[in-house]
Amino acid sequence: MPIWRIILLGNLALMSNDFRVHAQTMFVSVPALRMQGNERVIAFELHVRSGRIARLPNVPIGWNISVENDPSWNTVVRGSIVVGAAALSADFFRRFVVVEGEKPTPSDMPFALDGDVVVTSDFKAERTIRLSMTDFLTESQKSPLGAKSRVPGE
Repeated sequence: MPIWRIILLGNLALMSNDFRVHAQTMFVSVPALRMQGNERVIAFELHVRSGRIARLPNVPIGWNISVENDPSWNTVVRGSIVVGAAALSADFFRRFVVVEGEKPTPSDMPFALDGDVVVTSDFKAERTIRLSMTDFLTESQKSPLGAKSRVPGE
């Protein structure tokens, strides 16, 4: 391999690592999902503004999950059960997704999370729980202990 290619590839790798070091990646949780009694989660939708889905650490069996990482940094991840036995408890939403915030964050479009969780107790009636930014907990992946915050960047 010619030396110029080795140098070019090495520089590209360094630039890629430098970008990743400065990217703000975080675990996202919903610590207090407002479920009642024996309700189970049967669907969810998460909207990320000025960010992308970097990873889904736990994709449950019996679920269809789709991620739309739009080039505009407006991302949507949707999930729904295939069979009733796949319905989940609220524990699923503990560190359920890793999000990377856009850097630098545009002033006209600050980082934000919102979404819906659909629950049922009998598979006849469904209830939708709306989630806003205050319902989410983020934990930075930069810190070994995971610096926690309600709003990324604070």
